[in-house]
Amino acid sequence: MDNLFDFINAMFSKPEEFKKTKLHERGKHFFMVNRLMSIGFPVQAAAFNHIKINPAQVVTFWQETLSKRYTRTPGWMYVKTKKEREKKKAEQPISEEVQKLYCETYKISRRDLEDAMNLLGDKMYQELKNFEALTK
Repeated sequence: MDNLFDFINAMFSKPEEFKKTKLHERGKHFFMVNRLMSIGFPVQAAAFNHIKINPAQVVTFWQETLSKRYTRTPGWMYVKTKKEREKKKAEQPISEEVQKLYCETYKISRRDLEDAMNLLGDKMYQELKNFEALTK
């Protein structure tokens, strides 16, 4: 199993197949497995980032511990990418007049508005749409 996602899928849905993998193969995937596990378990993943720890045994620990709780790959392991956020941003244009009026009304700078649009995404666009509806 050279593919990372096949390996992770085997960790959760195919424990018999995972047990057949060699320790060397588990060690190869240690970094990415630990990084993905840090999404759901940051404290535990940080504790495994020691130089003298056996990486294959860490992957075995993750499999044994989490396969009891999850029968398939957990949804929290799949995070949205930056490309998807940029795509959503491009789909929802707000007119310059509305943005300028919003900045004047709430006494914020244009840069603050752009930062809010980048950080909050859909919530900020919805706020601007509501503001646009109120001003018309």
